[in-house]
Amino acid sequence: MKRLGLAFALSALLLPVAADADEFYTMNKLSFCGNADAGSVTISATAFSEDASRVAVATEGLLVRICDTANGNEVASLSAATALDKPDGFLGFVAFSADGARLATASGDRIVRFWDIASGRQLGELAHPSPVVAVALSPKGAGVATASAEGIVRLWDSTSGSAIASLQPPLDVTSLSFSPDGKQLAATGRKGKVHLWDAASGKKIATLEGHAGKVLQARYSSDGGKIVTASDDRTARIWNAADGGQLLVLPHAFEVHSAAFSKDGTRIVTASANEAHMFDAVSGGQIHVLRGHEGDVNDTAFSHDGLRVATAAEDRSIRVWDVESGAGIAVLTGHLNAPGSVAFSPDGQRLLSTSGVEPIAWTRMPAGGFPDGFSGIWFSKFDGMDDSAEFARSMCLMSPIKIHGNGLIVLFDGMGQDPPQTILHLRCASDRSCQMFGGAPGQSLDAQGRGNLDISGDDGKLCIAGECRPIVRCPALIWNDEERKSGFAERWEAAVNAQGQ
Repeated sequence: MKRLGLAFALSALLLPVAADADEFYTMNKLSFCGNADAGSVTISATAFSEDASRVAVATEGLLVRICDTANGNEVASLSAATALDKPDGFLGFVAFSADGARLATASGDRIVRFWDIASGRQLGELAHPSPVVAVALSPKGAGVATASAEGIVRLWDSTSGSAIASLQPPLDVTSLSFSPDGKQLAATGRKGKVHLWDAASGKKIATLEGHAGKVLQARYSSDGGKIVTASDDRTARIWNAADGGQLLVLPHAFEVHSAAFSKDGTRIVTASANEAHMFDAVSGGQIHVLRGHEGDVNDTAFSHDGLRVATAAEDRSIRVWDVESGAGIAVLTGHLNAPGSVAFSPDGQRLLSTSGVEPIAWTRMPAGGFPDGFSGIWFSKFDGMDDSAEFARSMCLMSPIKIHGNGLIVLFDGMGQDPPQTILHLRCASDRSCQMFGGAPGQSLDAQGRGNLDISGDDGKLCIAGECRPIVRCPALIWNDEERKSGFAERWEAAVNAQGQ
């Protein structure tokens, strides 16, 4: 019997699903710019641009690919040089400028190089006496900060390659970060202190003292007035960025891996053990504890509108949470290794995560929904098919199409199978345009095509990947005694009705 030929060619990507998922995300793995034939080439570093439109992927052979995060296509390729007699084969750092037009790379020859992405031309280079351990580009202008293994932080002008200042904090640097206006630089270290400098002159502003252990991270509030730090001394702390005064201590039961402000600066989210904690940034009161990860949470981030929080954890998942209620919204799986960082795109429609060598862009699907009367069980009717009610019933039992009011369409195949199995599904927007996925409904799936639905009364047309077939609403299914006694009715209803999200 003829069927949608494409359906049998699709293989399902079966990944865990959030039982209470309210949002659905597609997954685009951006390693090698989506080139599945890259073989065993090793990725050494990755970075996303600030506007989330591009990702840089550094591979062995000192090659950097710049990929478009929306479609995975390569938009540029840079071939980095090395001053070593033999290429070390790896770039340890890549970082975008704030406007996404330039890229910084650092390799084993202890040189940081700057590139114009559009032309592929090297703009300049900065030599260091020891391996580079951290790089940060200013969000404003041409300033760049680097830290090398001997414990020196350097401020540079990336346009001219000239040094602005050489800063010598008594610490092994763990991270560098500029304030949002680019006027201040913060360096965290292993000895419990955070050093603040004027980014234009290199003049010391303050030393943040109070942590009793290694400071892992420092992040500024969006207005640049406050800094939140995360430490292995089991605290996160909030500081006044102007004078370094300590404002709040946020105690935890375990070391704090990450801390971030919401865009409006009113809330803070931290990562500690396998939980994330949300605090009031003014009072320090705890608002929510976000539980669900089965491994330590490595990073946290607020969406720009402040409505969601994302967490990245050692259980190799990304979770999305509702800020107001603290409830889980989605669980995204697909990383082969534990993701170490996560961020929202400015418009909130995408999540960007990386396990260090595996960048993934997750795109939130638009909210779906069909008009009243669309929901129900349907079947594909091809030319020349029997029009009898008995044949229609057999088709509905064997190969049902379940249409849900929330925009989900699930296609089943029951030929030789009891109960029928899901072969593909579509998620449709309110305009009835759809994205197609292999297998059962779930999160983190790769879209494999597009489709659309048109229905009038009890007849309609379902198009999948350019192939359109008439569909007809199934008659009411009334089970006979044999179907009930054998358990077929129960198995069928469980299989077909279970695919509701």
